[in-house]
Amino acid sequence: MKGKQEAGGTSGFMSVFGRTQFRELPILIYILLMIVFFSFTIPGFWAVRNFENISRQIAVVGIISTGMTLVILTGGIDLSVGSILAFAISIGGAGIPLGRSIWVVYPTILLLGTILGLVNGILITRISVPALIITLGTMNIFRGITMVVTRGIYITPIPFAYMTIGRRYTPFIFLLIVIGVFIFITLRTRFGRNLYAIGGGEQASLYSGVPVVRNKILVYTISGFLSAFAGLILVGRSGFIQPQAGLGYEMNAIAAVVVGGTSIFGGTGSVLGTFFGATLMGLILTGLTMRAVDPYWQGLVTGILVILAISIDSLRQMKSRSISS
Repeated sequence: MKGKQEAGGTSGFMSVFGRTQFRELPILIYILLMIVFFSFTIPGFWAVRNFENISRQIAVVGIISTGMTLVILTGGIDLSVGSILAFAISIGGAGIPLGRSIWVVYPTILLLGTILGLVNGILITRISVPALIITLGTMNIFRGITMVVTRGIYITPIPFAYMTIGRRYTPFIFLLIVIGVFIFITLRTRFGRNLYAIGGGEQASLYSGVPVVRNKILVYTISGFLSAFAGLILVGRSGFIQPQAGLGYEMNAIAAVVVGGTSIFGGTGSVLGTFFGATLMGLILTGLTMRAVDPYWQGLVTGILVILAISIDSLRQMKSRSISS
């Protein structure tokens, strides 16, 4: 079980940097080169306001991508993260115009995201259908329910209290906390080691006594929770709730994960790499925006990055299999 071997061979703070030398260092170099390039080609790139905007943009995708990392480590995929975000903030946020307290609305939003993630996990583990198909279906179901219930109506204005979480560097601080927590979980807990083992070989994990079903349900549940949490930050950042929120976020999250070095086939990767992946994506999209590049090119760039990352991963897998054989 290659994934379990990789996870088991690392521990503690030094393990993060030990693995960075081999997997995350290239993307960290790309980030530094991108910063240098934009510094010379884009006037005002170093403005404090610009980096504040970049940090807030990275935060939403980065938090969603963290949950996506856990899912992909097990060899799965979750295409419903954007729809879960929209469902949670739109349905849970319906209490805002009614004057409900933030201490009621926030937990409701997080609970809805958690429940939808749990639904994904149960369907995937109980029905013999690939996660790609299940989450493609739930993506449309969750989005459809959101539009039917809300009738596409925005919730605005949002009280100032709800915007605090999305102001200045607060979103980035939450992202760092989430990243830190899940780096610890993936590297230092049995649950984290089990994720690598499942992705490295699900049948072998079952024979080894790993609770595969329980762990897979849990990663989709966590993904749903983090999607809803990212929704809270998105609401605070934008100042309104739109039922169409989260469109395309699943692709951005997958891009951040695979660009960050996590294998789309499961069993290999890291949360730290995903953080770097989200940072690189945020820098590229911000640079394109500041250079007034047509927004359609942003989707093109994202797609190219995903294809390149998956192609490199596939070549790495082929090379590994040829060496082992």
